[in-house]
Amino acid sequence: MKHLHLLSTDFDGTLVGFSSDGICSDGFAEVLLEFKRNGGLWAINTGRGMQHAKEGIERFGAPFPPDFLLTNEREVFRRCSSGAWENHGEWNRLCETRHGELFEQSKELLAEIQALVGFHDGSQIIHENGLPVGLITSDEQQMERLAHEISQIAGSVPNFSFQRNTIYLRFCHSDYDKGTALSELCRLEGILKDHVFCAGDHLNDLPMLTPQRAAMLACPANAIPAVQEAVREAQGYVASERYADGVAQGILHHGNRVPAFL
Repeated sequence: MKHLHLLSTDFDGTLVGFSSDGICSDGFAEVLLEFKRNGGLWAINTGRGMQHAKEGIERFGAPFPPDFLLTNEREVFRRCSSGAWENHGEWNRLCETRHGELFEQSKELLAEIQALVGFHDGSQIIHENGLPVGLITSDEQQMERLAHEISQIAGSVPNFSFQRNTIYLRFCHSDYDKGTALSELCRLEGILKDHVFCAGDHLNDLPMLTPQRAAMLACPANAIPAVQEAVREAQGYVASERYADGVAQGILHHGNRVPAFL
C-alpha cells in the first residue's frame, strides 16, 4: 500500500452505521495500522461540526486518531502534537468570510426557503449563531421534494448551493464542499491526487468521489445507488461489505491486496 499516501473517509454512513454502536471494526483497524506503518495520512472528511466530530472519533476508537479533520463539509484542520486541532492554512478564515458574505446576499432567498419549509410538516430550519444554515426534514422523501423546490429558486443568488445527506441539508457557497476541501488539504501537504484514496456513501460525498479529487475511489456496500454509480463510472471499487469493513476492502483493493480478514 506504499503508493497510498492519504485516506479521505466520510464518517457517518461510511465508517459507522447510523444505527450501529459507532465502534471501529477489527478489519478496518487492521488495515489502518498497516497503512500507518507505511507512512500514510488519514483525514476524516465529514459533515459533522468539530465538537460532534471529536465525540464520534473518540467513540470510534480507531488504533490512532486521524491526522486531519475536514468538518462541516468544508473546513480543514490538522492535529497538533498536543492532540489539539488547529486551522490548516488560511482556508477556514476565507471560507468563513465568503459564507458570511453569501448569507448577507441571500436574505431574501432564505426567507423564500423558510416559507417553503412551512409547507412541509415536520421540516424545520436549523440556526447557528442566529443564522439559518440548513434544514432537517421528517424523512428522506420529504427531503427529496424540498431539495428540488429549493433548487428551483436557488439560482437567484450566485454561488448559493447546498449539501445533502439523508434528512439533513446545509446551505453553502458553491466553491466549498468535501471535494474542494480535500484538494486544499492536498495542496497544503504537497500530496498528488494520484496518491489519494476517497470513500463515502451519500450525496454530500460526491464532490470528493471524483477523479478530479482522488485517483482511488471506493464506497461500502450500503452506499446509496447514486454514489455506487459514480464510483463505478470513475473505475472505483464498490465493496461487498458494509461500513468500515467495506472501506477496508476498498483500501486493500487499491493497494493490490486481498482482504484476508473477511
